[in-house]
Amino acid sequence: MDESRPGAAAWARSLLPSLSDYSEVPRTWKRDLVAGVTVGVVALPLALAFGVSTGLGAASGVVTAIVAGVVAAVFGGSHVQVSGPTGAMTVVLVPVVHRFGPQAVLVVSILAGAMVILGGVAGIGRYLAYLPWPVVEGFTVGIAVIIFLQQVPAALGVAKPDGENTGVVAARALIEALRGNARGIGPLVLVAVVVAVMAVAPRVHRSLPA
Repeated sequence: MDESRPGAAAWARSLLPSLSDYSEVPRTWKRDLVAGVTVGVVALPLALAFGVSTGLGAASGVVTAIVAGVVAAVFGGSHVQVSGPTGAMTVVLVPVVHRFGPQAVLVVSILAGAMVILGGVAGIGRYLAYLPWPVVEGFTVGIAVIIFLQQVPAALGVAKPDGENTGVVAARALIEALRGNARGIGPLVLVAVVVAVMAVAPRVHRSLPA
């Protein structure tokens, strides 16, 4: 029994950060700083948007992104790991908040975190390489479509209709806008400006986070 303890202790220590993990910082700190600022420029607006989209508020999105970023930076297992808000969580949390209320998000987060930790300890991530590309692409495109539909009421400047089905909610929002219940053309103009920036910025310089 005593012989197994050093092995278990060494394994536990391997999960924690060590000084050797930061040995390259004196040489790479400039690139690390630029990378961090770039990720922050992209991640914080996403965090604001996803927090509002899930119904938990902008503050929840920003705090979550900052805390998760620090945890990923300190305990992450890769020097090129990028953390940040993901649209998939919006798709998952919107129906949870709608049905069970904001308090359910804490339980869902703890369960999701436990699953990620167990998956990492068990080394399940290596098997993701065997997932067919159409499955990954379909998952990504599906999330994009759902997020697009979730933003239709805001883009049209109408109050979000009731319902859990994003397609039905988007259709109802469009009907309300056609009936003249929209709050002017301001939201549509903002959408057009965002689309224009996303299309033009990479053409100006590839490093610009469109």
